[in-house]
Amino acid sequence: MARMELIGPKNIFLDVLTALHEAGTLHIEDLTKKIDAGELPLEHMEVVENQVVEQERMEELLIRLRSIIKALHLPPGEVDEVGRQKHYLELWQMDSKELAAEVTSVIDQVEDRTSSLAQAQFAMEAEMGLLARYEPILEKIQPLAKQIVTTGAYDSVALLVERRYKGALDGLKKELDAITNNQCEIVSTDVDEDTTAVIIVFGRKYSEAVHKFLAMENVNQVRLPSEFQDMPFDVAYDQLRERRKELPAQMEKVRAELGSMSSQWYTKLTTVRDVLVDKIDEGAAIPKFGATEYAFVITGWLPVEQIKEFSKYIYDKFGPDVIVNQLEIDECEYCDVPVAMKNPKWIQPSEWAMKYLMGGSPQYGTIDASLVWAISYPLIFGMIVGDVGYGAVMLAIVLWLRFKYKDKEMIQIGTGLLGPAATSTILFGIFYGEFFGAIPWQQGWLGLPDPWFKLVGFGVPYNREHDVMTLMVLALGLGVIQMIIGLVMGTINASRSKHMKHAWMKGGLTGLMVGVVILVVAMIPALAGLKGVGMAIAGILMGGGFLVAMRYGGMMGFVETLELMSHTASYLRIMAVGLSDAIFATAINSMADAMPPGVGIVVALFFHALHLILALFTPTIHAMRLNFYEFGQKYYEKSNAEYQPFHKTGGEKSA
Repeated sequence: MARMELIGPKNIFLDVLTALHEAGTLHIEDLTKKIDAGELPLEHMEVVENQVVEQERMEELLIRLRSIIKALHLPPGEVDEVGRQKHYLELWQMDSKELAAEVTSVIDQVEDRTSSLAQAQFAMEAEMGLLARYEPILEKIQPLAKQIVTTGAYDSVALLVERRYKGALDGLKKELDAITNNQCEIVSTDVDEDTTAVIIVFGRKYSEAVHKFLAMENVNQVRLPSEFQDMPFDVAYDQLRERRKELPAQMEKVRAELGSMSSQWYTKLTTVRDVLVDKIDEGAAIPKFGATEYAFVITGWLPVEQIKEFSKYIYDKFGPDVIVNQLEIDECEYCDVPVAMKNPKWIQPSEWAMKYLMGGSPQYGTIDASLVWAISYPLIFGMIVGDVGYGAVMLAIVLWLRFKYKDKEMIQIGTGLLGPAATSTILFGIFYGEFFGAIPWQQGWLGLPDPWFKLVGFGVPYNREHDVMTLMVLALGLGVIQMIIGLVMGTINASRSKHMKHAWMKGGLTGLMVGVVILVVAMIPALAGLKGVGMAIAGILMGGGFLVAMRYGGMMGFVETLELMSHTASYLRIMAVGLSDAIFATAINSMADAMPPGVGIVVALFFHALHLILALFTPTIHAMRLNFYEFGQKYYEKSNAEYQPFHKTGGEKSA
């Protein structure tokens, strides 16, 4: 990134601000804190009173506009982008009073009707839900209700009681007789095997006392919506059903009118919204800049490769009136420099995962480890799952999702991560000799030769279930390699950011790990002639590295050494989880093999499908943890800012 400074006369400040907004490449730096702290000999760029009033007016209009857009929906068909951009430019060129008048005119034409339609739709949807809840209740009660005739002197209450509590109705009758002076009748019938419908008829003058008693006893009364409360239950049921038949047609009519308004107004309203958002953003940016009595000062950040084009753009607009300078970046400011990452498309999913898991982009000046993550995650995933069958199914799912959901960003990111992982799973499956489990079951069921991999020229594969030690060495070896890479990157990052104590400490730990590797290699029998030299070099590197780590890290150097050993050992989870996956697959096959062929195939398909789901999630969690926690802690320095250029929406389609 490059830090840029623009200086020019105050009388063209607003024109420069609009030009920067249109360019859409400069990340604006807020100078407020530096000016307040006295670090810069500048004053705040002032917002005049009429600009404040205009800003508040546009914010009020934007709120009203967004509520209208929320009630509408994007109409089907392609949006006329040419017409949209033309309308955007027409609105943008208006002064604040003209724009406010135009926006107010648009809002006044659609706001009331849109609001009433949206409220009507919401009310009818709520009513449909309410009626749907009461219809089955009344359906159970209404046959009993038809048997009861009530007059104005009597009131009734309906209850639904679980049949196992039906015996309690006798006790309820005694209590109600006492309240109503024996002016009470209870009629009940079983409506299904679990429920009994009950209707209580009593003198209307005792209505308040009866309802109060039932409420205190927590009896489950059937309370109808207000418009049905004064009706007999059988009449209420008939009218409720009639209302449920009428509502869909009424709702469809409202939806149709909303759809018609959307087709007529949606594009225009969203264009007006974009103009308001951009105008408000411009006004909100003004206080971030500095000023002297006659000049303005704007600072911001720009990708280095865009400096030449940006400088030319400003010169073409304003000539020598605006001076563009590139400023030096102090090392102490690295953590606050906004970061824009640029990686090949196949690495971008790993870049996203790294930024998400680590809490932000890597700090300016440090190494972008996206490439390492793009290799490391699939490698660990494949080592854990390591099965040709599971990998092939995963890859098929990935390809299907990528082609079906080309416009879904998160699906493209997820499949961009899982695709290489599935490919790695297939390759390790060939190495392990596994196809939905170990090879022998396919030989028995499918009649494949021994070993079947000779058909494709791979010879006898390695069996991880029978040779756990080799798998352990592979897992620890990967851990050692990643720890060394992480420490080397951490040393470089600390040096670039001038944290020299950290650089020396990480360098010492790097020497310690390299010494361990040399020591292990020196112990190989085939290298017996070099054993003495190797052990001497290993001793120097291990001892010297530890002393350097302690010298520059103090107690933290000791803690980091212990963590380094612990984090390296954590890679054994690759062996443990991978071995459990392999054993599980073999157990499925053994279980299926012991059953009749038809049953065995069904059982194998079910449990392998279940195992596939586990194989998608569990290895991902462990692979991400090893990259994020054990590996990432060795080098990652997080930036406090993301590159967010000051740009206009320009009438884009997004809602």
